[in-house]
Amino acid sequence: MPARRRVAATAALATAALLAAPAAAVAAPPPGGVTLTLMATTDIHGHLQDWDYFQNAAYPTEDALGVARIGTAIDEVRAEQGEESVVVLDNGDAIQGTPLTYLYGYGDERDAVLADEVDHPMAQAFDAIGLDAGTVGNHEFNYGLDLLEAYEDDLTAPLLGANVVDVASGQPALDPYTVIERVIDGQTVRVGVLGLVTPGVRVWDRQHVEGVLEFQDMVTAAQEWVPQVAAESDVVVVLAHTGQGTVEDAAYDPSTLPEDVAGNIARMVPGIDVLVAGHSHQDLPETVVTNAAGEQVLITQPAYWGTSASEVTLELAPTAEGFEVSWDEGFAPVVTPHYGRDIPVESQTVLDAIGDEHQAAVDYVNTPVAESVEELPAATSRYEDTAIIDFINQIQLDTVDAALDGTEWADTTVISQASPFSRTARFPQGQVTIRDIAGLYIYENTLTGVELTGAQLRDYLEYSARYFVQTEVGATFDPATGTNAAYPDRPEGVPDYNYDVISGLDYVIDVSQPVGSRIVGLAHPDGTPIADDETFVMAVNNYRQSGGGAFPHVAAAPVVYDDRLEIRQLLIDRASAAGTIDPADFFVENWSLTTDAQVEPTDPPVDPEPTTPAPSDPAPTSPAPTDGVGDDVAPGAGSQGSLPQTGAEGPTAALIAVALALLVGGALLARRRVLRG
Repeated sequence: MPARRRVAATAALATAALLAAPAAAVAAPPPGGVTLTLMATTDIHGHLQDWDYFQNAAYPTEDALGVARIGTAIDEVRAEQGEESVVVLDNGDAIQGTPLTYLYGYGDERDAVLADEVDHPMAQAFDAIGLDAGTVGNHEFNYGLDLLEAYEDDLTAPLLGANVVDVASGQPALDPYTVIERVIDGQTVRVGVLGLVTPGVRVWDRQHVEGVLEFQDMVTAAQEWVPQVAAESDVVVVLAHTGQGTVEDAAYDPSTLPEDVAGNIARMVPGIDVLVAGHSHQDLPETVVTNAAGEQVLITQPAYWGTSASEVTLELAPTAEGFEVSWDEGFAPVVTPHYGRDIPVESQTVLDAIGDEHQAAVDYVNTPVAESVEELPAATSRYEDTAIIDFINQIQLDTVDAALDGTEWADTTVISQASPFSRTARFPQGQVTIRDIAGLYIYENTLTGVELTGAQLRDYLEYSARYFVQTEVGATFDPATGTNAAYPDRPEGVPDYNYDVISGLDYVIDVSQPVGSRIVGLAHPDGTPIADDETFVMAVNNYRQSGGGAFPHVAAAPVVYDDRLEIRQLLIDRASAAGTIDPADFFVENWSLTTDAQVEPTDPPVDPEPTTPAPSDPAPTSPAPTDGVGDDVAPGAGSQGSLPQTGAEGPTAALIAVALALLVGGALLARRRVLRG
């Protein structure tokens, strides 16, 4: 095994340090050594070129992104450093996230990928930039294992996943690691690359992986594999599709399969030189930590969607057995982030490789499906009932209700949940396209139906209502400061996609009350209060049903419907069949906010906290603003041409111009009618 890195003498490197800007470039390697450069990306989410399919235009210059722009930066670094000295890596979540990757994952082009009639467009783009190795992210599993296998076959580079275990054999289902050999200045350098993915896949894509794949704790897997990789390599790189995390090493419990553990891996597992983090969509170019053996480890997390790539310069010092990364003064690793906004042109090689696929996606999203009688915006959906969210809920409710005909649940009241995924989505008056519907329902979720009692439903709504910041009694609710409340488990605020509204029942959310006692007036449309022992069937997306967001009861509830129909396609099909989108067919204001300290004449409130926490990662098609939370954070929040805003916006980032004047009580609109088919 090559000798490991030297412990730096400076105190600054003996403690973890988050560096705000890259250091100056190193002039030359140590005597007898060589320079190795890593170019790393993460969370590309289908952004092959700089194009916003929802706006049908390029992104604004300040939000420029995509593999094609990163490809230009890689070409420039290769030209400067020498092709052999540059290793290109990707950290997962590549094949899901845009209408293009949807088209080739779930859409009409899926069969062509599975039949090997066309290479997956992401594989084509990665081949065009010369990817050397990648790891799976959690979203690689969204389209099923057959599509993942086809994508893996299409890639020239190995696709890694050491902690993805085949249930039948007990062995890794993917290559755990690869060793890349390079000849730099006449000397052979061996770069070992280990791949790991957050084990939340077991929850988020349970329908694809349950009984087939298991997901080992990432720290445990690293402890198993890093010594083997180190024995074969001069430089050890871990591609860890996981956020940097907050769990203390002393309190780390692998049995809980934590979601974000990049820092734990780097500190707890000796032998790692560089760890590429991701998943949490943070832009953290350079973090240095000291591991349990007193060695320095560099963590780099590039920004998502191809908005940046990390250039990691490693000066390798010679040893008796090869090379080691130098941490000596003047030779320590340096990270230079390359941002899409600073890259003037896209790589023509990438554009040529995926040109046909890009055009197919443009044509797809611009397909007309219906005419809307009026404009239906989503901007206020997180704090007031809107027609565009009821459009989702009514179609979900109708689908599940129809499927239950002739079953033991035929006479059970069906309700539906939906979340305000996007703040910028809208149906224009007039022609509505697939692009408009995809901009509203940005996740590739499928529809399920679960059985809940009235008491469980109240708990569910109370938990959802924690989204709001408590407001003084009688005060005017301000959406700029009153949403996305922060908690210990959500220090950056509850994201919009973890706030649910229910159709089919009436209720009021009293945000002047503490969490757990906010739901008042929960009743049937005729005014009959909901009894604790009543039974309901709730139409719910598979992310929520599988435990996403950690809502109480739903993950353990009996599933009474699951035809695995994709919700976005249900919306497209129903709108196309109707030909017209008219709010009179589906919209009724059945919920509202108040600060009037209403009193509920029922039992004392219950604690809405979930009994079984779940990983927090959704499956976005088009993530959220830069100050958002979790796995769906996007550039350009609020800028013209940006993608739909879906995350948690704090007071300083809020762009909502109109404060909500609340109406307490009052008559409801005419009751909901089904969307005409």
